[in-house]
Amino acid sequence: MILYKFRRKIRKKINAIFSRTRFVKSIYKNDLFIYDDIFPHPISGFRYEEFKTLLNAFTKSKIFVEPLSYPALKTDATIHKIHVSEFKSKFPALENKIIQKTVFVNINTKLFYCVFLSNIYENLLWLEKHKIPFIFTLYPGGGFQVEDLISDQKLQKVLASPQFRKVIVTQLYTKDYLIKNNFCEANKIEYVFGCVVPQLSLNTNLPVKNKYPNKETFDIVFCAAKYMPKGLDKGYDVFIALAHSLIEKYDFIRFHVVGGFDKEEIDVTLLEGKITFYGYQNFDNLAAIYQQMDVIVSPNKPFLYGKGAFDGFPLGTVIEAVVNNVVAIVTDNLNQNTVFENGEEIIITNGDVSSIEKEIINLIQNPEILLAISQKGRNKFLEIYSNDYQMNPRIKLLSEEIESK
Repeated sequence: MILYKFRRKIRKKINAIFSRTRFVKSIYKNDLFIYDDIFPHPISGFRYEEFKTLLNAFTKSKIFVEPLSYPALKTDATIHKIHVSEFKSKFPALENKIIQKTVFVNINTKLFYCVFLSNIYENLLWLEKHKIPFIFTLYPGGGFQVEDLISDQKLQKVLASPQFRKVIVTQLYTKDYLIKNNFCEANKIEYVFGCVVPQLSLNTNLPVKNKYPNKETFDIVFCAAKYMPKGLDKGYDVFIALAHSLIEKYDFIRFHVVGGFDKEEIDVTLLEGKITFYGYQNFDNLAAIYQQMDVIVSPNKPFLYGKGAFDGFPLGTVIEAVVNNVVAIVTDNLNQNTVFENGEEIIITNGDVSSIEKEIINLIQNPEILLAISQKGRNKFLEIYSNDYQMNPRIKLLSEEIESK
């Protein structure tokens, strides 16, 4: 989710591509106008699901898309046209709701919506010029970093705008930060824990899964995007150190890496034959991988990628794993967990090798605990990440603002 630094590097180049686009207010008025810099990239499953759902929920809605953050996902911006074409083919009823590069864009709307601080800040000038009210989701990342001067200045400007109506936050830590620093009043904040998840992932009829000890190997996976060397912010270095420690004790453990890391990132010579790298995967490919896994390890740490930079809890990749019956061993340094029972539905550690290893050994020695946590965790995650829990409050909030016009 932390894309802001990539955006800054390519902003000038992309601006040249879109320099002829002009925002105008035509006679036709939409209820909802959405903007995004990645949609409909299939790697970003939460945007894919959220914006698809909103476009379906609001008859008079449009989304303006441009591939500003494609380089952050190691994707050439020219592929954006292919992704848009694929989305339109898959959802023909939404074909006319997607706006790409064009000379004129009709921004006459009752309400504007986007996700991330960087996106709302980039659009603030024309929103204020045309007096268009807005609501946005303040996810961690995307230009939002706590105790950071630039981020705070942008937050202050956005939340003090006369066009600002509400901000959706997904972490209690974010809500407390906004209130503590007097960025906006509490009644302007809508708290919806977690994030939107592709509902395709919440398949209630999973194929029968062979879990340890009913298979020869115990499989541990790590999944994250790469934003810094050795993946220190996501804990990739901890995962590899963990792997080296565990292979000295167990010959049947296998390790798997999904995302932006390969065998060149950290020396894995001693793990030869016991570690597999998959690279970045579209969200709809992850289920097949996770069906082979027993545990996902996510020892991510805040404030390493940049001052004030932090991830949401848990990572989206962890969500996808748990709904596929994988036990999650995670960190929660900022105490963001407000819904999951530690030791019953998820395992929270301090993120060092020894504490994670202790939990894994316990699961290996007590496979009944592995099974129980995987089942309880999946049931809870299915509830929390259903569209009833995630999207209905968002739709209700947007609808109330639109109906007030």
